[in-house]
Amino acid sequence: MALRCVALVVATAVSTSCAVLEKREEEKRRAAVRAEALAAHATWRAKAGWRAKTYKNEEILAKATAENAAVEISLSDQRGLLLVDTAIAMDFPVATGKASHPTPAGKFQVLGKQKDYSSNLYGKILDATGTVLIPDADTRTDVPPEGAMFAGAKMPFWMRLTDTGVGMHVGYVPGRPASHGCIRLRREAATQLFELLKIGTPVVVADRAPALAAGVRKTR
Repeated sequence: MALRCVALVVATAVSTSCAVLEKREEEKRRAAVRAEALAAHATWRAKAGWRAKTYKNEEILAKATAENAAVEISLSDQRGLLLVDTAIAMDFPVATGKASHPTPAGKFQVLGKQKDYSSNLYGKILDATGTVLIPDADTRTDVPPEGAMFAGAKMPFWMRLTDTGVGMHVGYVPGRPASHGCIRLRREAATQLFELLKIGTPVVVADRAPALAAGVRKTR
């Protein structure tokens, strides 16, 4: 009986040791992938005209799943990053909130998704003939006159981040802050993110994306 116990303890110890070694090897492999992806991204950003373009690392993108994806938004340079297992897979232009309606910084997650969505806060007020009376209406301060109606701004591929109406969606991206607080995306990036991200996907909004400020690191 004693010999069996000893054998069991030894076998357990060996199994645990192997598991630890395997975990360390996997961490080294992932670190190498992240470093390689970061270097490839830095090379791309060193080229002229990168700010108007979208970067894609197809090898990393091929490994993307709803479970290993995360997003970082960099307010200072108006860019978004898609991370796959913390490696940079995409770098795309965004337009965040202008000075009067800044996009809040912090750690968020996707709370909801809706392909066809219209704002219940911002839009236009139209008269009965469809003529625009107020082009940049806010339902909290602008009341439609009799016979007029409010038409919410269209926000296709909506991905909600806060209960106060901040989210990511298709919109005009002029290379500078321009929204009422949301994160506008070009259609290509928005559709790709919409298809990939799930409810609960982490989204970090910061002056500078953590993946660029201090190297790629986990955001979960």
